[in-house]
Amino acid sequence: MAFIDSIYEKAKQNKKRIAVPECTNETMLRASVRAQKEGIAEIVFVGVPEEVNNAANAYGIDITGIRIVDSSDESFKTDLAERYGELPQKVLGKKTVARRMAEPMYVAMVMEALGEVDCTFAGLDATTFDVVAAASGVIGLAEGCVTASCLFIAEVFSFDGEQGNCIAMSDGGITVEPTSEQLAGIAISCCESFQALMGREARCAMLSFSTLGSGTGPAVDRVTEAVRIANEKRPEFLIDGEFQADAALVKRVAEKKVKRPSEVAGRANVLVFPEISACNIGSKLVQILADCNTYGPILQGFRLPVCDCSRGDTEQRVFDNIATSSVLAAYYSK
Repeated sequence: MAFIDSIYEKAKQNKKRIAVPECTNETMLRASVRAQKEGIAEIVFVGVPEEVNNAANAYGIDITGIRIVDSSDESFKTDLAERYGELPQKVLGKKTVARRMAEPMYVAMVMEALGEVDCTFAGLDATTFDVVAAASGVIGLAEGCVTASCLFIAEVFSFDGEQGNCIAMSDGGITVEPTSEQLAGIAISCCESFQALMGREARCAMLSFSTLGSGTGPAVDRVTEAVRIANEKRPEFLIDGEFQADAALVKRVAEKKVKRPSEVAGRANVLVFPEISACNIGSKLVQILADCNTYGPILQGFRLPVCDCSRGDTEQRVFDNIATSSVLAAYYSK
């Protein structure tokens, strides 16, 4: 079964409530309505009802049956702020969050923090920075995580490694030069996301230009220290390195380069790049040169699921990301 088909099935089996604050955007409206109709998610629009209905009518989209939460209802927002202020996991103060709720995205995230929806989905109108800032301020990072990060899945049809042809890759859209501690947190988040989406064990390789000391320098030291921190924090995850990409992915190469036992070398299904340049270059080369489908970006590292998309995404890609959001929300709710 193709990766995305498995995601559709999982989403339908445990349908979650996805808050959509960008509900006057035509692409988001179309993808959201389709997700609701096909049973992928229960959509909750967060916006001004008149504006949402006017947009839907203008685009010829039937939004019958989708709940609209009025983000302009001051009494409703006051109640949300009061209840948020009583949460032990709150990040912002009650007065600050009340001011921020002038924006629908903050209303959606406060609703999520209070358990009224299971995930917030945005990014067609807002930048990744906007989404991350809102999630950081309202929901907060997961315990032990020091930075948010992104992941994307490449389903590479020409790759036949024993780990399968779905490879998760850390995406460098947030932290330019992560510290060892940040890299460790990114690796842990990637493992959690992979296992939530794929339903099988992650084998995470921390990438470098060096394999276990074949190269030297601060860049290598930063990765080896990240491996140590990640293994100390979450020993149940298979996280290893530093590995070159071929040693991480290809068993034949790993047998030559890795001179000690490793559950990851040659069988990695999760790749963590050392910094933003490598992430950006490597992921784009895969998308352009390989025969593959890609999914994401998947935002990770928060206490609760928050999902971002690219502003140039098509309706189909937004629909797929809504399905992915629903599966992640089911994993977080366990």
